[in-house]
Amino acid sequence: MNNIIKKRYYVAFLILLCLGFSMKYMNKYHIDNDNISIQSSLKDELNRGSVDELNPKLKETVRLGESSSYIALFQLENNEIGYSQMIKGLNGKFKFERAGSGTNIVSYENIHTNKGDYGILVGHNPDQKINHILAKLINEEFEFNADVSKDRLFVKYEKLPSKLKDASPAELTFYDENNKVIQ
Repeated sequence: MNNIIKKRYYVAFLILLCLGFSMKYMNKYHIDNDNISIQSSLKDELNRGSVDELNPKLKETVRLGESSSYIALFQLENNEIGYSQMIKGLNGKFKFERAGSGTNIVSYENIHTNKGDYGILVGHNPDQKINHILAKLINEEFEFNADVSKDRLFVKYEKLPSKLKDASPAELTFYDENNKVIQ
């Protein structure tokens, strides 16, 4: 009889443990997979601990290859471009991994995912003068081109070889439609 009671307590403990883990997981991955929820949560994330109120406008959400990472491209009221890396959980909802914005026309980031590293270019193409961008890693022998000729705002990415040790920073060179460098 004593063994039966111990087994029941053990099963009850395992059930409570699983429920606790599930609740923690659901609270971590709480952003619904729709633009309204992403934009609202992005606003909350960007304004956490900030004096100035930022109002991001979600422009695009892009999945990085077959990974569980997504990039949410947004624009602020002052026309700065930013991005947020989101991770999609088993429940189909997102959590934010990182977010930021800046004044650069284009920025490069190395993003770690569950399927390897990706080099991403995030930015805007004023008057669509930029035809393509060459991203050349400074500390490694790797480069990739991104066609932005039809994009006013963009997220472009390239899966990086797993052998790279230092995938950041990158030198960016902008080219026009005649393959001439834009200064």
